Amino acid sequence: MINRYISERALRLESYKAEPNAQGIALDKNEIPWGLNDNVEEALIKRLKALRLNRYPDNDYANLKKAISKYTSVDTRSICIGNGSDELIHMALQAFTDPGDIIAVQNPTFPMYKVYGTICGVRVWEYNLDGNFEMKSDEFINCIQREKPRIVFLCNPNNPTGIKLELQEIEEILKRIDGIVIVDEAYFEFSGLTAAGLLPGYENLIILRTFSKALGLAGLRVGYMLASPAVISCFERVRPPFNVNTFAQAAAAEVLEDMGKVTERVEIIKGERKRLTALLKGLRGLQCFESWSNFILFRSGSTGKIYERLQEAGIYVRNFSNPVLKDCLRVTIGSPSENDSFYEAVKEVLYDGA
Repeated sequence: MINRYISERALRLESYKAEPNAQGIALDKNEIPWGLNDNVEEALIKRLKALRLNRYPDNDYANLKKAISKYTSVDTRSICIGNGSDELIHMALQAFTDPGDIIAVQNPTFPMYKVYGTICGVRVWEYNLDGNFEMKSDEFINCIQREKPRIVFLCNPNNPTGIKLELQEIEEILKRIDGIVIVDEAYFEFSGLTAAGLLPGYENLIILRTFSKALGLAGLRVGYMLASPAVISCFERVRPPFNVNTFAQAAAAEVLEDMGKVTERVEIIKGERKRLTALLKGLRGLQCFESWSNFILFRSGSTGKIYERLQEAGIYVRNFSNPVLKDCLRVTIGSPSENDSFYEAVKEVLYDGA
């Protein structure tokens, strides 16, 4: 009976079902395999005693914005904080679209662009990547010029493929389309590629970042946006007050004070990414895509058996319902021992009975 009252937009959506936290080797959500560094943990314990949790959070995020500004070399006036970058995606749609407008996304890509677009009542135009999950820039731009979207979402490197766009491709899109271009750099620390240098020349550019990946705070949900002060003022119109809690703000600022450890861990993951990619490419019957993120996408005719065997071994990877990702699985780069366990299980399936 309640469906009589639900909105048409909500009816078109299915609930987003995140897999429960795994009791085993969790390689399904692109988290890093380590907890907080001891120095950060001790500093937060000390700071917790001084936090006034009976008061609302700092709505200006002064300390966190200063820390982000130092890290990114972007002025505090060009920074907006969100409850995860997901909230910033939703805020962008609220600030720059009206129901019925068009937004453009790649297919496949991070699904929340489409989910939040549907919630906001926009039409989602999808550009299907080719069989190797690459984009033909000229074709994409021509399509964008025809469709005239209000927002273009570019996940770089792309999730779930791990493939990157070059800066000149992003700048060409900025030059040739009339709309907002959002470059989602959730995996920036693993790629080293950023469009932040383009911000002074393009007021229609927005960059999204997160503390959930390389910075290791997935459980606290902190994201940030880099854009022109004019764009930031538009976001402030729709941003909920006190949207990031006091402890999350403190933890994010503390992590940015310990970037040496973050960099050390990123280098370990990049080394493991290179090693695991080489191992997977050496297996027969498996196609492994080059990744610039902390995960690897691979394709095999034996995907179902591989997925089943991994679950039996208590190893959890990401499976997909998107038809474009048929026969594909995505594995997060874990610790060396976790990656070895994953590889041996995949190898066992592919060479079983050989």
